[in-house]
Amino acid sequence: MKKFLSLVLVCAITFSNLGCSPKTVSAAKVTGTVVLSGSTSVNPLVQALSEAFMEKNSGIKIVEQNVTGSGAGIADAKDSKVDFGMSSRNLTSDEATSLEKVQICMDGLAVVVNKKNPLTNITPAQLYKIYTKDASSLKWNQISGSYTKGTKIAPFGREAGSGTRSCFEDFFKADYGTALPSGYDVKLDGSLSSTGVMQTSVQNNKGAIGYMSLGDMDESKVKALKIDGVEASKYSVADGTYAIKRPFLLVHNKSKEITPAAQAFLSFISSADGQKIIDKMGFVKNNLVRVKATSLKLRSLSIKITPGFTYYLNPTVSPVDTTNTTCTFTSSDSTVAKVSSAGIITGVKAGKATITVKTTDGSNLTKTCKVVVSAKKSGK
Repeated sequence: MKKFLSLVLVCAITFSNLGCSPKTVSAAKVTGTVVLSGSTSVNPLVQALSEAFMEKNSGIKIVEQNVTGSGAGIADAKDSKVDFGMSSRNLTSDEATSLEKVQICMDGLAVVVNKKNPLTNITPAQLYKIYTKDASSLKWNQISGSYTKGTKIAPFGREAGSGTRSCFEDFFKADYGTALPSGYDVKLDGSLSSTGVMQTSVQNNKGAIGYMSLGDMDESKVKALKIDGVEASKYSVADGTYAIKRPFLLVHNKSKEITPAAQAFLSFISSADGQKIIDKMGFVKNNLVRVKATSLKLRSLSIKITPGFTYYLNPTVSPVDTTNTTCTFTSSDSTVAKVSSAGIITGVKAGKATITVKTTDGSNLTKTCKVVVSAKKSGK
């Protein structure tokens, strides 16, 4: 029974392409308390969802405690101290052995500066330099488009164990290709304890730069920078063009049965009312997320065929939940070897040609297959 309930909950809230239909749970006669802890980024959204839920369900109370970071929520859920741990990062493989995750939405991580800073765009290379060099030696006039006078750059980060910090660091490791070095945080102007403290610190410091949840950001207090010309918005997060993003999760111990009250809260989150709150607060609903390809493989990278012989390239796009797996196929010489829109190569006459395969989802991944067409019968 426990496994069945867990499956229902995961299906209700995770990506729509899993093919599961949300199960509506009536909380009218349910009573109890649902306890959560963890991420300071996820907490404002959970608070808004909780308030709306409790207005409709007076017999259920939602309580947040130990809201100090994703690590705390994950640890509390593992120890069954709470119904759900709030996390703004994915689980590690070790954590996933004992914890089940429920993704409630996606969030972008905004790189923010003081409102007075004229800078509107920053490159990953500039961002890397700011967060790895001794801040006392960097001035904003060294960054094109910022202050013309030598205002000191004051970089702020988040504390160890923060899911927001993990997302920021993962961006450099996975997208920029160069991880932030160990101990980089000791040179920062501060490793801050919460989303709110980050926003206040950047707001009150002319030279500050930091990072925080896009959905929690108040545009009247700080300004979000474009990253390589891409604006941080729920739309750019949804379509995958904005690189710094992360999931908002509620995690629970696999061995602990979810209470009816907790199940009712999850059902509310997946309901139209819950999804409206997620959207209004600037977060990305799961059904809007577009997963981009990260890998493209072909059946073979070189083949030998004869005129009239056909060969299917069978491109494989990963990950398996990539939203758009369509590819285009072009031949460098269609008089030697032509290729159909489905990736079927046909030998035409003796010679050499190169077939180029490219993804169409914006990831722009390419692979090539070298084709030799021989007048004599030949195998691959």
